[in-house]
Amino acid sequence: MKTNMKLFIWTGFCPDYTSGLAFALAKNRDDAEQQIEKALGYPPYEWGTLEIKRLDRRAAGCVTGGG
Repeated sequence: MKTNMKLFIWTGFCPDYTSGLAFALAKNRDDAEQQIEKALGYPPYEWGTLEIKRLDRRAAGCVTGGG
């Protein structure tokens, strides 16, 4: 299956007491950021660290909670 979509993952997204997480399936970063802003309802004050995963191979990741 051929796809041009990628998984965009931001860790450390809009941190407050702990870091947040944001993700989007999109063709490019601009589209992904627009989707996140729409879902959030306003532009995030801090994006955090971006990781981009291809959707044509297996991948996994996780973010543990702080405390």
